[in-house]
Amino acid sequence: MTTESGAALAKSVKFSTQRNNPEPQNVLQEKSHALSLDMLGALILENLKLLLIGPLVVGVVAFGIASALPKWYTSTAYLSLDEAGARSADSLMRSTPVLEKVLAKLDVPRDRRSLDSNRRIVVAPGEIQVASKLFRQEYSDRDPRVAQKINALFIEAWLDSTKPRPERRRAIEAEIERRDLQAKSISQLLDRLQKDATSLVTQSQQGELATPMMNLIEKRDDNLKALVELRESLNGISSDVVFGPPDLPTVPSWPKKAIITILTVVVSTLLLLVFVILRRFWCARNTG
Repeated sequence: MTTESGAALAKSVKFSTQRNNPEPQNVLQEKSHALSLDMLGALILENLKLLLIGPLVVGVVAFGIASALPKWYTSTAYLSLDEAGARSADSLMRSTPVLEKVLAKLDVPRDRRSLDSNRRIVVAPGEIQVASKLFRQEYSDRDPRVAQKINALFIEAWLDSTKPRPERRRAIEAEIERRDLQAKSISQLLDRLQKDATSLVTQSQQGELATPMMNLIEKRDDNLKALVELRESLNGISSDVVFGPPDLPTVPSWPKKAIITILTVVVSTLLLLVFVILRRFWCARNTG
């Protein structure tokens, strides 16, 4: 009986102690986290030379390799086009007729595949593609002067491809002639009505001529507007869309030696850190 009373008293004291001095779960987690960070810090300090010298050597090697790689230069031209116009221009420049025109004017060996793969149209910096009115055409080549020349030839061939074909051109020219004749006839009729209105109708009926004359004037203006659009269509897209002609690049666009070196150093540091951690666990496992 005395033994049972003592056990009950011990349990009561233990429960009271736990209730008065509880250690929450989050405190245990924080201690465990702090312990893990301390272990990681100690591990880094133990292998500091490896973690510093290793990435440095790898970065130097990466910089040397990047410096030895062939340099590419990118010529840039700016086009005043919306998204639909840029898509249309890109499609035309990828077409066989445009590529053949570019190849025909080149004095350096290139093929259609390399021409197409090294050219691209992208939205200008600072613009949103959907609402952009300015796009950038880029062409890359190992020779900066060739890059500039090919970029200019692409734009020239594209603008030429927007001009109507012979059959379409004849149809437009015929429509221009018809519209021009109609506009001249309306103008002559309006001049006659204005001059001879008093002899053609009585004084009381002259006011009724205002409505048909206004209709004739409106029709003549429509014809004149159509004439302007038709004449412009004969020339295709205006060269005014070329906001900035292809430039001559002076700095290589690839390889980016600084970016390659930095990325290599960062990746090699992470890989070495993983190696050090795995090696520690392996040693601890074998020792245990």
